[in-house]
Amino acid sequence: MKFEGSKVLVTGGAGFIGSHLVDALVKKGDMVRVVDNLSRGKKNNLKNCLDKLEFFRGDLTDMSVALKSVKDIDFCFHLAAVVGGVDFMTNHPAETCKNILIDHNIIEACRRSKIKKMLYVSTACVYPTTLQKEFSQPPLQEEDALKYGAMPDSYYGWAKLMGEIQCQAYQIEYGMNIAIVRPFNPYGPRESFDPKDSHVIPALIKKAVKKENPFIVWGSGGQARGFTYISDLVEGMIMAMEKSNDVNPINLGTDKATPIKELAELILKLTRHNIPITFEKSKPEGVSSRKTDVSKAKKILEWKQKTELETGLKRTIDWYLNEC
Repeated sequence: MKFEGSKVLVTGGAGFIGSHLVDALVKKGDMVRVVDNLSRGKKNNLKNCLDKLEFFRGDLTDMSVALKSVKDIDFCFHLAAVVGGVDFMTNHPAETCKNILIDHNIIEACRRSKIKKMLYVSTACVYPTTLQKEFSQPPLQEEDALKYGAMPDSYYGWAKLMGEIQCQAYQIEYGMNIAIVRPFNPYGPRESFDPKDSHVIPALIKKAVKKENPFIVWGSGGQARGFTYISDLVEGMIMAMEKSNDVNPINLGTDKATPIKELAELILKLTRHNIPITFEKSKPEGVSSRKTDVSKAKKILEWKQKTELETGLKRTIDWYLNEC
């Protein structure tokens, strides 16, 4: 399914991932509408193409906003969500549960408006914690989310899993054309560097650039993640909209997990901050290891990550130095 020149909605389009997706869609000639409440997103993220799109500020917990957003739309990329780093999701579980309502409203609005197709952007947080306890455990496959019983790592993960189930229910009852992707630890320019809700890479970059002493890393440093550079993720999402023809989720990430200790050492090297790392083991660190099986993405989408971690970190650091 090609959609060049179509009317496309991106919910959460002023956010980190959404704004990069919007740039790509505008570049290929789509007529793009963005809806965002700007609680986390920024209009400045859209400065490269703001004059070429329709921007609508609104909160998708309000059904009337969702209905207004999808009016006359052909395709919807649904990214809008209440999200943050491990500290935010640990201390604001009720806030993240708003995603159940956001997802319901936009899915129902898309149904009423009879859009051609919707892409639901889920999360790697839907996977059971029991499958992420050891570095040696195999990469997560899509069916693992429910194969052994649902046990996401946070209330955010539970809410996004319920979003997937809503998508499946609407496909069964109404025949809606919906694709689902599960991004794994995306990073890159425009990500939030606010300590209140930042993820691990921007948090460590900010500390390193500011030459913080001591240089504190949450947890033991042994916890590992497979990081996905933003341009690769955007490419995968567009491919999923074009090529995924059912409501079964597809992982977008890497099967190569990097321990946080190695990540911190690489960031220190790239920022020329020569200092020992202090691990604050009393702080939350999330699951021990998270990496993904990408065989489904390779087979169905012909997608794989292209950007090496060091290259992506250099680009992110350069952006931070120039923009923040």
